[in-house]
Amino acid sequence: MQLHSPAAWLRVIARNAKRLMVFIAGVAVLLAGLAMLALPGPGLVVIILGLVILATEFAWAERMLDRTTSTAAGAASKLTDNNKGRAALAASGIGMIVGGIVVAVMFERLRVVGVSVTIAGMVGLVTLLPQVRAWIDSKANATS
Repeated sequence: MQLHSPAAWLRVIARNAKRLMVFIAGVAVLLAGLAMLALPGPGLVVIILGLVILATEFAWAERMLDRTTSTAAGAASKLTDNNKGRAALAASGIGMIVGGIVVAVMFERLRVVGVSVTIAGMVGLVTLLPQVRAWIDSKANATS
């Protein structure tokens, strides 16, 4: 590729700038998700979101995203396979939502923690929807 014209230079710079911005944003979200594994918040969901961002530009991220979603889907599928697992997931989801709202309303300094816990509870409840369970089961069976 010849880079003699200013237009060609601008195309190369723009393409690489976009990749750099996607990389920075994706890594930032990915690191936030990793932190949420130890801190309150929907860590795995945020990790997957970071990988989705990175997968728009990088093939390695797409492969990692496929492995991560398959592993998470397998774990979720095992949990929601029986009534006790679904009941435990529903109870913990509702408890997280209520607890998160209470923390967010009563403790101003912990508002972000309360919102994060509330979102994590909602994510847990969403996995109980039949359409989401069907998608999770299809992802889990894709690697089996």
